[in-house]
Amino acid sequence: MAGPTAEQVEHYVRMFEQLSDLSEYFSIEENLSWTVVRPHEARLTVEEVVRRLHGEPNTMTTARPADCISDLEYDHLVDTVFLEQRGDAVIIVGFGTVTAEEETLRRLGQSATVHSVFWAINNFNRLYHIVDGVVVTELDMLRPLDRWGTDPEALTDHLDALHSLHDRSDPGPDWETAMATLESLTGQRLDPDWFARPQLHAKANRR
Repeated sequence: MAGPTAEQVEHYVRMFEQLSDLSEYFSIEENLSWTVVRPHEARLTVEEVVRRLHGEPNTMTTARPADCISDLEYDHLVDTVFLEQRGDAVIIVGFGTVTAEEETLRRLGQSATVHSVFWAINNFNRLYHIVDGVVVTELDMLRPLDRWGTDPEALTDHLDALHSLHDRSDPGPDWETAMATLESLTGQRLDPDWFARPQLHAKANRR
């Protein structure tokens, strides 16, 4: 099968179950964005990523994502992001819409490749593949045949799990499969411990 393996999907199924125990207010199933940015040449820093998000790098702090979810109202989370440098890549996790907006992702994609998944409580969602600021492929993860971009078929070989989920008659692990698909595209993984550990924390859209 092209795309994520059954083990990768199961990893995120277990992660969702474990995260539900972190906080009575924490609901990863309602809102999440996860973005991986990989530069094409020079190393991309977290500080530069925050600038591209129209934030202020000198105001970054550290915080546990799970604590912030329980301590902040949703309106305060809209522009909140958590970041980590992983080699030449930077990962961004948010619980609002800041990295779900195409304009923002295109900025992140300057001289870089961006893969991003996002979903909201109303099931609005997207998976993006952006290269050099151009949307190569954009799709609805619940309807993976609905695709847009300069090359809508660019991710075809990575979408078998999403297609299988769409073809099921019974409910399946939709967002877990989306995260497994992003892992298969980028080689990056999130786990429950990531949300429980201090991460770099910044506010976007400050200008």
